[in-house]
Amino acid sequence: MIDCSVAELLGELPGCQVARLARPEAKSPSPFGNSATRQLGNRLAAASFCLLLSAFTLQAEDRYTPIRTVPLGDALLTLPTSHIPTEGTWEVKFTHRFNQSLDQGSFSDRVHSLWGLDSNADVGIGFSYVISRDLQATFMRSNASDDIESSLKYVVVQQAQAVPFSLAVRGGMDWRTERDVVDRTSFFAQAIVSRQIGARAEVFLIPTFATNAGRAISGSTSVALFRHAFNVPIGAAVMIRPGLSVVAELTPKNRDLPASMNGGDFAWALGLKRAIGGHYFEILLTNSNATHVDQYVTSTYTGSPLSKGDIHLGFNIERRFGRVRH
Repeated sequence: MIDCSVAELLGELPGCQVARLARPEAKSPSPFGNSATRQLGNRLAAASFCLLLSAFTLQAEDRYTPIRTVPLGDALLTLPTSHIPTEGTWEVKFTHRFNQSLDQGSFSDRVHSLWGLDSNADVGIGFSYVISRDLQATFMRSNASDDIESSLKYVVVQQAQAVPFSLAVRGGMDWRTERDVVDRTSFFAQAIVSRQIGARAEVFLIPTFATNAGRAISGSTSVALFRHAFNVPIGAAVMIRPGLSVVAELTPKNRDLPASMNGGDFAWALGLKRAIGGHYFEILLTNSNATHVDQYVTSTYTGSPLSKGDIHLGFNIERRFGRVRH
């Protein structure tokens, strides 16, 4: 039992709460020492207990402190990550996917077109803002079907010593504003689960559900292929030197595609990502020019089934303003 003078001594120690007790009546001297000695022993014991409790509390807090992440930003190449910047950060993003495949035409044709660099491109521009510590809003427009995508991403948990993975959820809407488009709106939901391996590698699993996804061309009209579509894209990144990572994405083919679409093929992308201050630069090869959820959740793009042998050049540029956190 600790008297009130001990409580006064320890009142400022973290993690220690001591009840104030009534001071006991004086008793006859004890053979084990006088009152001052006993009082000093009680204080030392209580101080030791509170310091030990504080150490355990700090250790527990460290176990739940998020680890330092691989510098990937809030997206891999096309797929989202479970990361977001610090609160108050906003970002502008440009995407560019050249239409001509590197295997298209004869060798002289490829040289003449600079391996697709002279071809038209699917271009996107977007903005994002971190509303609160774990909540990010994004707005992006692509010239493919004049598709406008708006979304919210919320980080549920971040990987730490005591937490083996990170989890974020993302939901939103795609609105195709081009003329002669039927089924203009799609709604989607995603769970983004990631696991960082050491300090240099991270893998991602992204279960994705979307309505009115995929496109089929009927005359001059574009209609949805799927009323409901589901897929589980995966991604991985390995940092090969500080700020430079190799990034890969794979979206399985959708086996529900009609026979007329030849079943399509899986989508893949491979690229390099360079993080410099508030900038992210990405150059990539891919067989799919899709950048929006309603575009990449199926095995098609703008009415054509994917072919894993197509190789398109592409790049992304991202610039953050405000506090920068990878």
